[in-house]
Amino acid sequence: MLASQHRSVLDVLKGLLAESSAGNGRLVLVSGGLASGKTELLHEFSRVAATSGALLLSATGSLGENTLQAGMIDQLFHGAGLPPEVSDQVSRLIRRHTVTTGATRHAEAEVVREIGDVLLELSRERPVVVGVDAVHLVDGLSLRLLLYLCRRISSARILLIMNEWDLPQSTIPSFSAEVTRGFHHRIWLTPLSVGDIAEVLPSTMDPAAAVALQRLSGGNPMLVNALIEDHRADPGDPIAAGAAYAQAVMACLHRWEPELLWVARALAVLGEPGSAGLTGGLAKINPKAAERAVEVLTEAGLLAGGWFRHPVAAAAVLDGIGAEERSCLHVRAAVLLYQRGMSTTKIAGHFVAADRAPEDWATGVLRDAAEQALAGNEVAVAVQCLELALRSVRDEGERLAITKVLVRALWRVNPSAAALHLPLLREALEKGCLFGQDAAAVVRHSLWNGDVQTASRAMEALTATPDLLNVQTAAELHLTYQWFYGTSRGPHGRFDTASAWGAEARRMTSIWTHGDGEVALVSAENILQSCRLGETTLEVVAIAVLTLMYGGRTERATHWCDELIDEAVRSGALTWQAVLGAVRAEIAFRQGEVVVAATKARAALELMQAQSWGILIGYPRSTLLLAHTAMGQYEEGAELLQQRVPDEMFATLIGLRYLHARGHYYLATDRVLAAISDFQTCGRLMQDWELDRPMLVPWRSNLAEANLRLSRWGVARDLVTEQMERLKPIDLRTRGVSLLILAAASGLAQRVELLREAAECLRTAGDRLLLSRALADLGAALQQLGEADEAKPLICRAMREAEICHSGVMPLRLSKSWTTGPVLPDAGEPAEDPNPLGLSDSECRVAELAALGHTNREISRTLHITVSTVEQHLTRVYRKLGVKSRADLPPVLTPPDRRGSVRPPEAEARAKSGMRGIAQ
Repeated sequence: MLASQHRSVLDVLKGLLAESSAGNGRLVLVSGGLASGKTELLHEFSRVAATSGALLLSATGSLGENTLQAGMIDQLFHGAGLPPEVSDQVSRLIRRHTVTTGATRHAEAEVVREIGDVLLELSRERPVVVGVDAVHLVDGLSLRLLLYLCRRISSARILLIMNEWDLPQSTIPSFSAEVTRGFHHRIWLTPLSVGDIAEVLPSTMDPAAAVALQRLSGGNPMLVNALIEDHRADPGDPIAAGAAYAQAVMACLHRWEPELLWVARALAVLGEPGSAGLTGGLAKINPKAAERAVEVLTEAGLLAGGWFRHPVAAAAVLDGIGAEERSCLHVRAAVLLYQRGMSTTKIAGHFVAADRAPEDWATGVLRDAAEQALAGNEVAVAVQCLELALRSVRDEGERLAITKVLVRALWRVNPSAAALHLPLLREALEKGCLFGQDAAAVVRHSLWNGDVQTASRAMEALTATPDLLNVQTAAELHLTYQWFYGTSRGPHGRFDTASAWGAEARRMTSIWTHGDGEVALVSAENILQSCRLGETTLEVVAIAVLTLMYGGRTERATHWCDELIDEAVRSGALTWQAVLGAVRAEIAFRQGEVVVAATKARAALELMQAQSWGILIGYPRSTLLLAHTAMGQYEEGAELLQQRVPDEMFATLIGLRYLHARGHYYLATDRVLAAISDFQTCGRLMQDWELDRPMLVPWRSNLAEANLRLSRWGVARDLVTEQMERLKPIDLRTRGVSLLILAAASGLAQRVELLREAAECLRTAGDRLLLSRALADLGAALQQLGEADEAKPLICRAMREAEICHSGVMPLRLSKSWTTGPVLPDAGEPAEDPNPLGLSDSECRVAELAALGHTNREISRTLHITVSTVEQHLTRVYRKLGVKSRADLPPVLTPPDRRGSVRPPEAEARAKSGMRGIAQ
C-alpha cells in the first residue's frame, strides 16, 4: 500500500529504468528514517522491473551478516534465476577469497573486479537492476563491489538502487563519500503526512482518523499499515492499536542497531521519559549514544517527547524482555534512581516490579514508600512494598515494624491475609512491645475471626499495662467489642468519660442501654464528623451509622454510609467498602427497599472472599436472606442457607441477626416449628447475654407471628404485649411491627385501632413495605366491618407503597387479609384460623392471580419472580387444597370486591382450551 509520495518516487524509478535500459546506467540512493517505507518501495519497484524483462538481482544487509564477507554478493547471485555456470563462477571467486588467509588488498580488488565484470557482461544481454536494501549493514567486500559498479555503470545497462538509513551519523562515512562523489540520484523519503495516510485508509475508516493515525505512528508507513490492520480486526475502534501494531514495533526495533533496542527497553522499564544519563546508564551505553538513539526512535515514529507514542508499544517492548532480564533491569533502575536521589516511591516501584530487593538499603526505601502510599490511600501499592520488604528483612525489630504497618494495610483490602501475620503481633503484645492501634489491632482481628480466647488474652495484656492505649484507641476497642457482643459483654472496664472520645462513645451506646435517642444521635454525628478512613476503626464508623438508623434518622444514616463508601472506593479499601455496603443494605431493607437491599448485600459479599469476612459473613447474608424472603425468592434463600457460616458467629450479635433472618425464611416456607426454634434461640441468647432489647432483634413479635400460624392467639398476644413494655420511645419501627402482630391476634373491634396506630408508627419510621402491610390489613379489617368505601383507598395505597419501595411484590399480608374467611369476634380468641386454607403468603399471592385466569408468565411479571417459582408455588397450592388445576381453585382466593366477577376474555379462553398451569 503506497502513499502518493511513494507513488511519485516509483514513477521516477520507472523513468530511470528506461534510461538505464538504453545504455545509460544510473545510480540511485534512497534515504529515509527508520521504517520510512524504503523496503516497501524497493519491493514494489522490483515487481515493476521484473515485468519489464530486466534481470533483477537483490540483496539485504543485516546485522547478523555484516561480518560475513561477500554475504551480499552471495545473495545477489543466488535465487535470481541466473544460469548455473554464472552462479558457480561467482561462488568459486567468493571461496577463493574467503579461504585465502591474509589476503592482500590487491587480491581482494581482483576478486571484486572479476565479479563486477560478470555483472557488466550480464548487462550486455539484457538490462540489470541491482537492488540493495539496508546498504549500511552490508559487509566490506560487498561494499567494494558496489563501489566498483558505481564507477563503471554510466555506459552499462545497469540500474543500481541502494537504500540507506538517514541517520545523524552514517555508519559507513567513507562509502557514502565515495558513492556520492559521482553522478547519482538522491531520493528522500519523509514521514507520511496526514494527507498521505488519508489516501491509503480503507473505506471502513473515517478519513478524520488519519490525524490520529499520524499521531500514533509519526508517519511511519509500517506502523500506519499495522494500525489499519488492527482496525480491520476491530472495526468498532477507528484507531485501535493491537497485536499488529505491537508486532510492527518489535519488528522495527529488531531490524535496527542493537543500541536502539537497548534504549527502547530502558525506557519501557523506567516507565517514563528519562534523562540521557539515566537511560544510557540503564542501557549500558554512554549518554551521547542514548541521546542519539532517542532521536532516531523519535524520527522513526516510535517515540514522541522521549516516550512511546502508545502504551501498546511500551507493553510490547516490556513483553519482549525475558523475566530474569527484566527483573535485573528493574533492580538496576532502582539503584540508578537511588544514586540520583529520586523519590522512594519510584525506587520502590522498581523493586516491586523486580520482585526482589537485594540492596541493603532497599528495606528502608520500601517502608518509606509504603507509608507514603497509605497516606495517599494507595493501599495496594503499600501492601506490595511491605510484603517485599518483609521477605527481604533480616533484623527482627525491623520485621515487627514492617509487620505492624502491613497488617494495618492488609486489613483494608484482605482481612484473611492480615490474619497470617497476627502471631508475630500477639507475641509482641504479650511482651509489652506493641502499643496503640497496633496493640488494638490484635484484639480486633481476633474478634473478627471469632477467636475469643486470643482476644481475651490480648485484652488482659492491654489492661495490665494501661499506658499501651490512648483514650481514643481504648474507646474504639470498647466499641469494637460492642459491635460483636453488645454492651453487656466484652472487656471489663468503662469508657474514660473524662476524655471527649470516651464521653461521646458512652453517650452513643446509650441508645441501647437507656433509649436516650437524642443524646445518642448527636454523639453519633459528632463521631462521624471526626472519623475518616484509616484514622478510625471500621467498627466504630459502622456503629455510629447504625445508631442513626436505629434512632430513626435513616436519611442521615444513608448519607453518611454513602459518603464513607465513596471514600473507601477512592482509596481502594475493599474491607470498608464491603462492610459499609452491608450496613447500607440493612438500611435499605429497613426502609422497605428490598430489591435495593438484596442488590447491595450481594454486591458487598462479592467484594471479598468468604474467609475474609470472618464471622461478619452472617451480616450481609442475613439481609440478603430477609430480602429474598420478602420477595418470595425461596429457592435463592435456600441456596444462601446452604452456604456455610462459622460456628463462632452464633455467639455474637451477627449470629442473632442470622437466626432472625433464617426464622423468617422458615416461617415464609411453612416450616413453622423450625422458625419457632430459631426465634426462641434468639430470645434465650439475648436474655443470657443481658441484651434483651427489641431494637436489636424483636424476637418476641417474631415468635408471636409464628404462634399465630399455630392458632395460639393468647400466646401471641402475651409475647407482643411483653415486647411493647420493653420498647424505647424512639423505636417506632419495632412498635409498628408489634402492633401489626397484636392486631392479627385481636378481635375485629380492637384490630382497626391497632392497625391505625401501626400504620402511623411505620410511616414515621420510614419502612414503606411494612407500611403497605399495615394499610392492607387495615383495609381488610374495614371491609369485614362493612366499611368498603374507606377500605378500598387504603388497599390501593398499600399497593402504591409496595410499588414505591420497589419491592416487586405485594404486601406481605395483603393476600391473607383477603382470605380471612369468617369475621373474627370483637374479643377473646378467634373462632377459627383466619387463614383456613393453610397457604403461605407467597402461595396466596400466586393462587389469587391464577384463580383470576392469569398465566404463569403474567404472574411472574406481576410479582417479579421467576416462572419456575410460580410453578412451584402452584404445585404446593394444588397439593394443599386437593385440586388438580387452576380451574379448580376456590373462589375464596379472589378478593372480596372481585368475587363473582367474570374472568378476562383471554383468560377464559385459555381456561377452556385446557392451557392451565403452563408458563406462557
